[in-house]
Amino acid sequence: MKSLLFIISFFMLSFCHAQNIEFDIYFDLGKYTLSKAHQKTINERLANLDSTQTYNFVIKGYTDFVDTENFNLELSKNRAVAVSDYLETAYESFINSIEKEAKGELPTDSEKNERVGIKKHRKVSVIISKNDHKPKVTERKENIYAVPINKLKIGKSYELGKINFKTGRVTLVKSSKKQLEKLVQFLRRNSNVHIEVQGHICCGGDDDSDALNSDTGTETLSVDRARFIYKYLISRGISKNRLTYKGYAFKEPLYFPEKGRRDRSYNRRVEIMITKN
Repeated sequence: MKSLLFIISFFMLSFCHAQNIEFDIYFDLGKYTLSKAHQKTINERLANLDSTQTYNFVIKGYTDFVDTENFNLELSKNRAVAVSDYLETAYESFINSIEKEAKGELPTDSEKNERVGIKKHRKVSVIISKNDHKPKVTERKENIYAVPINKLKIGKSYELGKINFKTGRVTLVKSSKKQLEKLVQFLRRNSNVHIEVQGHICCGGDDDSDALNSDTGTETLSVDRARFIYKYLISRGISKNRLTYKGYAFKEPLYFPEKGRRDRSYNRRVEIMITKN
């Protein structure tokens, strides 16, 4: 009996982990603009996504048979693009990859009413699967000092000059101290700006976990480095009420897989996100 219960539990657990999130969004005849109701449906279906994970999204656009085949193929593309654009705006941090497919007309055996069509065929199908801890490649950011202060966007990350630490440690390389002082002066000049210090590491594989801090023996290197800069800014007179910090481990490399010293150097970085301006 215990063996049977174990087998049942195992298959139920396996099934739950294997499941994707799948749902459809329906459009009016000939339409592809995403409405508030569509957005609400998406938000409700994605409400339980894990903010510490990234996901792969597949977006498939369809139409019914009303109008020409070429028109319907373009319409299905526009529907998929509308959903994809919303996801890329509202769920950017969750996306590892996103694919759009224009599927055109769905076949039907029903009697064709050329005026009414088939409502359930006028849709976009959304399929979402977890990324299984593989890192999400991100784009290089603008340099924070090159952007006018009134153009800095809340929630957006910016790069600094190169801030380097000794390998596996939370000890700055001497040349990096000038860059930290440059950040101090920037924050002093712009007293309304609040920031999150973001630590990133290099040298990861398919696993996006953090690296070993050889000083403490804990796998918290990106967090520890971000905390170091946070404390440095406070020691230089920047109010802690303006500062937070977070370690991103190897979750958002600029280059993956890393092909040499240059890629590792770019991945091993500190960025600043604007939290208030």
